[in-house]
Amino acid sequence: MVRAVIFDFGGVLMRTVTPAPRRELGQRLGLSLEEVEEAVFGSPRWDEVQLGRISYTEFWEDAARRLGWDVGDAKGLGDAFWSGDRLDEELMALIRHLRDEGYRTALLSNAPSHLRQFVEGLGIAGAFDEIIISSCEGLMKPNPAIFELMLARLGARAEEALFVDDFRVNVAAARQVGLRAVRFRGLAPLRKQLRELGIPAPDPVLAPLPDVRAVVFDWGGVMEASPDDAYVAGWERRLALEPSTLPQVLWGKVWRQLEVGAISNDDFMRHIADRLSLPDAEAAVSFVREFYSGDWFNPEVAAAVRTLRASYQVALLSNAWPGQDEAIREQFGIDVHTEFDVYVNSAEVGLRKPDPAIFYLTLERLGVAPQQAIFLDDSLRNVDSARELGIHAVQFVDPQTSLAELETLLDLGFADL
Repeated sequence: MVRAVIFDFGGVLMRTVTPAPRRELGQRLGLSLEEVEEAVFGSPRWDEVQLGRISYTEFWEDAARRLGWDVGDAKGLGDAFWSGDRLDEELMALIRHLRDEGYRTALLSNAPSHLRQFVEGLGIAGAFDEIIISSCEGLMKPNPAIFELMLARLGARAEEALFVDDFRVNVAAARQVGLRAVRFRGLAPLRKQLRELGIPAPDPVLAPLPDVRAVVFDWGGVMEASPDDAYVAGWERRLALEPSTLPQVLWGKVWRQLEVGAISNDDFMRHIADRLSLPDAEAAVSFVREFYSGDWFNPEVAAAVRTLRASYQVALLSNAWPGQDEAIREQFGIDVHTEFDVYVNSAEVGLRKPDPAIFYLTLERLGVAPQQAIFLDDSLRNVDSARELGIHAVQFVDPQTSLAELETLLDLGFADL
């Protein structure tokens, strides 16, 4: 029985909901958004500050020197980098609910020591029975010792605690210690995971939205389900890969280049062949086909799209590869150009979610304002970005859950249309 629930901070409670500030930093520094993030999170000094070996100020002074920024304004660099982050107030409400229900709650974060003061400044420290910050302990996740330390301070056995984190490696490490652990993908899927463990998680408070004129769907993860962690882990064992390797191969930096049309499909297949030690690009194509060969299509969502078109404009907004429309026609017999009023493929327009520009482009093609659209996507980062722009967004969990939420927001039953 679960008695304690432990939450990560960055990427869970506090998330980067808009990439705009980091993109603007990149423009000032002559770097891409990815290069700006790599300069911070890829720096060897990032681990040092999280282990308490250097101060937060020293970290940003070093970053300023490496990036050619005025070292005297190192704090300004750090403030600008984090300025797109927002606290998830709805998740905090759930944590307070759990504490009121008698669960012990805790915060376990790999972070610089200033995080404790920051959390207190946010007014959320009182929602946790324990707060452990890596830099204050000289221990970092996924080191098993930091989980054991948290359990000791909570006075809980491993099997009595649930750990919630956005990094696969930390989730896997927690399970090795004996904790129950789930990877955070958003509040909507977390509610479902908590209920499956017998932990109370109230439904979101929803009300019909006035003036909605368009509904925008993602493809992967919505129209077609995406492979889950267990499926990916099974393939990693089959290929004798280290955990978390396959997501980086399939959906990492090189995939993001394909999504904006910066490389070709052939380039991407050569990348897969190289990373998975396959003989050639043709073998990579065969692997990809087998990997995605399951019955992933969600016919309920396709039916909802067709029904909605009687009263709303409907769009498909997909981070995809060149030729996705042809692949969908071949595999599912669906012509996205006739099934949807608007089809936006990231590789064709050179923009990818969560870039605000691709949302604005989609809204422009639909001829609607942000508040006149509802967006369904399984990716939390994309949902966060859409909400930041004023678009109503539903994080897709499964057809039953998410279509019911859409019905409430539109104040209808699909059978009514």
